[in-house]
Amino acid sequence: MAEQTLTADDLARYSAALTDGKKPLVYLVEPVPSLGLAAGASARVIEIDGDTVTVKPTGVDDHLPYEARELRATKQPKPVKRAPKAPVPAKVAPAKAAPGGAGKVPSGGAAKGAARAARSVAVTVYVGADNTAALKVTRNAQKPQGAKEIPLPALHKALAGLGDKDAQAAVDEVLSAARDAAADRVAALQAELAAAKKSLATLDRAKRGGAPGRGR
Repeated sequence: MAEQTLTADDLARYSAALTDGKKPLVYLVEPVPSLGLAAGASARVIEIDGDTVTVKPTGVDDHLPYEARELRATKQPKPVKRAPKAPVPAKVAPAKAAPGGAGKVPSGGAAKGAARAARSVAVTVYVGADNTAALKVTRNAQKPQGAKEIPLPALHKALAGLGDKDAQAAVDEVLSAARDAAADRVAALQAELAAAKKSLATLDRAKRGGAPGRGR
């Protein structure tokens, strides 16, 4: 059964409540064992920025960022009615593949591979007074207010020292996507430049060919 996480209407309602000075109550979808938080643990909404909701979990003296899909408005998800099963369509003989693989439909794996990578990632480090530390990775997160910029090599070194493969993979995913986008842009500009040079050369030849000859 799918989790009934926060919707756009929920976020709008909570934003209005924050404006009125209230701190709405939400519940975590997943547990956070390192902080002693079970699935369904309650938290107070502190701030909403797009789809990122900053909350203060009960019993935790810190504010943690979550995506809307990681929170829900009720402690237990409401039961979802199952849709009636659709009639099974009659089997159709598969059509012959076109020569050269034309018209081939990409498989589900290829479609998943073509999915857009995360555009950003937030790595939150929590240190408690009880000598415990925890790390949380939030994909497609907003840049935290007052965040201090650090060199990327230093970040990679720190993540390698922590040994958190999920955090390293999330950061590499964002950087790889940014590099691929930059490479595509460079390739497009190079193609545009090559076309412009070819057009210029054609115009120069036409100009030289149409120039009047000198009189004898």
